[in-house]
Amino acid sequence: MHNKACRQLVKCESLKHIAGSMDICIAGYQNRVATLLETATELRLYTLEGKDVVRSGMTAMPTAGPCALPSSLKSMGVEIVICGGLSKIVHDGFEAMGIQVISWVKGPIEAVLKAYIEDAMDTMIMPGRARRTTP
Repeated sequence: MHNKACRQLVKCESLKHIAGSMDICIAGYQNRVATLLETATELRLYTLEGKDVVRSGMTAMPTAGPCALPSSLKSMGVEIVICGGLSKIVHDGFEAMGIQVISWVKGPIEAVLKAYIEDAMDTMIMPGRARRTTP
C-alpha cells in the first residue's frame, strides 16, 4: 500500500510540494484522528503520488491556535485536511484558502490514510454523519 516513509515520521515545518503529487494533513491525537480538530496534538503530513506515500512528516498545532491552521497548512502546500469535527470559523478558513476538508472522520491514523488512498473514506466517517467535503 505505502512505503516505509509512512512509518518514519519526522518533524516537518515546510513540506515542499512535489510536482504531480498531493499533500494531505491528518489531524491526530495519540495515533488516532482527533475527535475535534481543535484538540489535535499532532498534524500528520503526507505527500502522495498516486497510491504511494512518498514523504511524511509531522508538525504541531500553530502556537497562535486553530484559527491560524489554514494559513499555516497552506504555506506548507497542504491541499486536503482530514479531521474529526471542527468549528465553523476554522472550516471557513480552510475554505477561504482553497483547502478541501474531509471532516467527521474517526479511527487510527494509519487506517484512515489507507482508506483515503483506497478511496474508501466512507468507512471511516463517524456514525450518524454523511461524508462531507469542501472544495
